[in-house]
Amino acid sequence: MTGFREASRQLNEMGKAAARGVGRKSLGVPAEMLARGVRSNIAPHNLSGDTYESVDVLPGKAKGGVALEVVLQDIAGVQLEFGNSDQAATPVFRPAIDSGKDQRFKAFADALMIEADAAIIRKAARDAKKAARG
Repeated sequence: MTGFREASRQLNEMGKAAARGVGRKSLGVPAEMLARGVRSNIAPHNLSGDTYESVDVLPGKAKGGVALEVVLQDIAGVQLEFGNSDQAATPVFRPAIDSGKDQRFKAFADALMIEADAAIIRKAARDAKKAARG
């Protein structure tokens, strides 16, 4: 991966709120890709559609940073992933995590560069507008 040093420098020059916004938007791209992968693994096993629709990307808890979580909120998802005494495990998360890892890393890198550049352009436009007002 290239360009992370430049993106890191740009993020360090931004305010905390702007940097968190860039991080949240950038992390959203690979998180959505992972969620699509999980949904595609659920599709053959899902009878009602509830499990498929319960896969979502939500804000995670991060101390001093940004985090997103891909979650499977339907209780049937636990049975699919880990199985039980009556049902063999049919993992949906692990195969989605393992497949497409490189594409998600590349998508994150691209999104980070795009979002960092866009944030800098927005800040420059705000500063120019502020200077024009006096």
